[in-house]
Amino acid sequence: MAEQVVIKQMGMIPHHGPVSPDCPVECLLTVLSRMSFNRLTRAEHAPFPPPRTVGDVMDLYMRSQLRKIGGLGRRRFSEIEAALVLAGLNIGRCQPPPASEERAAR
Repeated sequence: MAEQVVIKQMGMIPHHGPVSPDCPVECLLTVLSRMSFNRLTRAEHAPFPPPRTVGDVMDLYMRSQLRKIGGLGRRRFSEIEAALVLAGLNIGRCQPPPASEERAAR
């Protein structure tokens, strides 16, 4: 059975236009696969609430918190990173450490 897109509010459709940090997280549906979107918006087993805005996703990315979401491995993490870039957002100044450095810090 195919996974369904999680839409937080009835009638909410993917964003059509420039994506900004203030946009709801659903704006990323135009540049992110359903699987990654659903993992991201459910934030299963994460020590933080699910992101509500694109800015929340950017903040989680900047603080290297995305990897704490259950089921979000390297491939999905890279897809979210690419989606932020494709959406036209500047993530160059908020690069997280490589996964190997992150594991060593634990």
